Amino acid sequence: MTYNRIPVTLGKYRKVTIDPVNWQYDVVQILVITAENLPEYYIVDFCNEGDDTTIPMSGSSEGVQIPDEFFQDGRAIKGYVVIAEADGSSQTRYEITIPVSSRPSRSDITPTPSEQQQIDNLVAQMSDAVERSEAAAEESEESAGDSAVQATLAQSYAVGGTGTRPGEDNDNAKHYSELSAQGAEESGYAWFDVDDSDGCMYVYISDNLSEDVSFAVDETSGVLEVTYN
Repeated sequence: MTYNRIPVTLGKYRKVTIDPVNWQYDVVQILVITAENLPEYYIVDFCNEGDDTTIPMSGSSEGVQIPDEFFQDGRAIKGYVVIAEADGSSQTRYEITIPVSSRPSRSDITPTPSEQQQIDNLVAQMSDAVERSEAAAEESEESAGDSAVQATLAQSYAVGGTGTRPGEDNDNAKHYSELSAQGAEESGYAWFDVDDSDGCMYVYISDNLSEDVSFAVDETSGVLEVTYN
């Protein structure tokens, strides 16, 4: 998760106030704007509430960075989204208000080497945790992609029709099963079935074997004899 990104969705209302809490003294904060018909590049004029002048910042689909100085005194931040037209004109489309909650400032006392080392270690651990989280997310996406590929390949070998292998429609389990059934149909086959009405097992043969195969029970042994002529 990236904590320095402040999302805002702009709709039919021209003035929007962001709900999440943003804190005084935060730095490198990115405002990520989602809006219908928002061009790939745009301008956001930033200032603190009550200021007479603004600082323009260039924005894109990745967002726009809010100047750090506007997080210093605890006043709300104003962002005015400006769209430039091809004829050279420009128009202010939206006003975004970003509330800033005040908090105590840091002391000017310089940390001791030991304290600074602890701070550096903590920052390194946080950075490492973020990298591992992002790596795990990428691995999960790759795993999902591999699963989709395996599923497609399984379908290709089972029934074909995926367009992933040359000649797959003649090289799959369904095709060979149909060939096997055709061969059995041509050469003839027999099968057993139990009649639910009398509980007896019957032997059936295909029509092309009806004149060549005969059945008889040996009266001495009671064995069913099958004769092929």
